[in-house]
Amino acid sequence: MHRFLIKTITFALVGCLLILAIALIPGFMVNKFSKFGIKNNSTIALFGHSHSECAYNDTLIPKLTNLSHSAESYFYTFQKVKKYLSQNPQITTVLIEFSNNQIDTKMDDWTWGYTYMSNMFPQYASFMGVSDFELLAKHNSKYFMNCIGLAARTNLIKALSFNYDYTGKTGGYFKIEGSKPLPSSNPANGNIKTSSNKNTISTTNLQYLRKIIDYCTNMHKTVFLIRSPQHPLYEYRHNEAEFSLIRERYFGEIKFLDFNNYPLKNDDFADFGHLNFKGALKFSAYINQRIINGMLNTSSPPHGRSIENRQLATINN
Repeated sequence: MHRFLIKTITFALVGCLLILAIALIPGFMVNKFSKFGIKNNSTIALFGHSHSECAYNDTLIPKLTNLSHSAESYFYTFQKVKKYLSQNPQITTVLIEFSNNQIDTKMDDWTWGYTYMSNMFPQYASFMGVSDFELLAKHNSKYFMNCIGLAARTNLIKALSFNYDYTGKTGGYFKIEGSKPLPSSNPANGNIKTSSNKNTISTTNLQYLRKIIDYCTNMHKTVFLIRSPQHPLYEYRHNEAEFSLIRERYFGEIKFLDFNNYPLKNDDFADFGHLNFKGALKFSAYINQRIINGMLNTSSPPHGRSIENRQLATINN
């Protein structure tokens, strides 16, 4: 009986170690051998969500690579930024899309909501730190382990197929052909509401924006925040007062390139928040000319300030 118990325990331990190895070793290999390549002549990297994904046709902006991805919170952008900057020393300038909806608690769902986490976590889990795992586990423990399993399977497939190349798989310009019928672009006709509700701020998303900025400056990159054009009737423009307050208070040392009101017609928009290919064509040509004219020139890169010990919650007071 004693011998049988020892064998059972030994078998269980070996099984646990085998499962642990299957889960961890592929993740280690993905982290070590992953490739995040961009064009050699591309010195400007743009990160963001669907607004910038649809606005910047980087075939029209030779020095820029659009690495934006739809429904991507700064939590996942941070993982991506670390890999692209460490593997592409030709990048000298980083543009980070910063628009009105990125301060909203909607971004929390984009970070740990199961639909988004199950999609993004397997892609970037290998590049996360312990604090990143703790954050997801804290806010969605119910589905976090499920996502761990998805990531383990994804990494195992990558390792077995020796497919570590992320190039072209983490975002890029997205062309939208059509346009929904939109009302007048005159704000007076839309009665855009202002809001004094300050209980809808995603402190997590803002903290990860600071992590991105600090990482970029530590890598000696010049960082800009940039806002793509939004239709005057876009619903999230109601939080402009809060948006401006947050930007000035917590990211005021970072130059803000604001094209929120860049003049476009209704048929240049796919919807209130996104440009279609016609709008992107006009806007991208304009941005390229601005870059040629020195829009991104600066004597030295700005130095980021840590947000970790600062109370974003004071915005709610």
